[in-house]
Amino acid sequence: MLALRRMSKAFGGVQKLAGKANLNANTLYRTLSPKGNPELKSLRAVLRAMGMQLTVRPLRKRIA
Repeated sequence: MLALRRMSKAFGGVQKLAGKANLNANTLYRTLSPKGNPELKSLRAVLRAMGMQLTVRPLRKRIA
C-alpha cells in the first residue's frame, strides 16, 4: 500500500487520485497508510485511476 501512496504523487497526490477513483480522500489516506487494509473494490478503483489493473493468473506447472 505504501508503494501505491508513493505512486499517487505521480498522479497529482492522494487528494486528486481520490477524485479520479471516486473515493473519499480521508479514507484513501488511511487505506494507503502503513496500517491500511483496503477492500478489493477500493484497490481496484485506485489502480483503475492510475491506468492499471490487478490480474490473477495460474502458476506454471513445473516439469519434474
